[in-house]
Amino acid sequence: MLRAGRVAAAVVLGAAAVVLLPSSALGSPSSRSGGPAPGAVRLWGVWRSDGTAWLASTAGYEPADGSVVGWRFAVSADGSVGEPPGGELPSFPAVCVQDAAGSGHKRVAVAVDFGDGEGDVPPGDRPPAHPLLRCVTGAEDATAAQLLASAARVGVNGRGEVVSVSGYPSQGAGTAPSQEADAAERAAAPASAPGGVPALLIAGGAGVLLLLGGGTALATRRHPGRGAR
Repeated sequence: MLRAGRVAAAVVLGAAAVVLLPSSALGSPSSRSGGPAPGAVRLWGVWRSDGTAWLASTAGYEPADGSVVGWRFAVSADGSVGEPPGGELPSFPAVCVQDAAGSGHKRVAVAVDFGDGEGDVPPGDRPPAHPLLRCVTGAEDATAAQLLASAARVGVNGRGEVVSVSGYPSQGAGTAPSQEADAAERAAAPASAPGGVPALLIAGGAGVLLLLGGGTALATRRHPGRGAR
């Protein structure tokens, strides 16, 4: 009877171990910490140079002749603007020294930064290897978005917002990084039972309990006379 009691105790302890296993060890999606803040999106931000730094701007901004306009694809915490273009601030004379604008037109240096290659890149996508820096000409009332279209192939959505430059990102901008990460996590995660517990873990735990339970029954049958005192 003593041996059977020990085996029964092992069964109880095994069940408790499965039930009380920390959620982090079970791979529960709710245990994931960090990541982009709620409301964050990846988008194309517009910037203008004042000669010393980048200043946030808009796609409808009408730069004057001799201006430098920057575009950058990056994660935006509040959905309005992300990081400014990286690298050295472009110089208009250096970019447009050999270009001339006709009557009624203007020259503008356009810089395009495709992001940092890590946090700014949507899962499964790949940015162009090099940034763009070009001198473009346009009508005097041309906007930053229109001038960008003269420098590269531009994709826009139904609201006229720039969602891709030179085909990047391939699915267009405006997707929440947290949603992308959740989708990737669900695709890579093992099958789970209700409550987020992996099905393989449950099956393994059930197998252990069955083995232990079988051991209890066998030990009891081997000593039928004990315990009748």
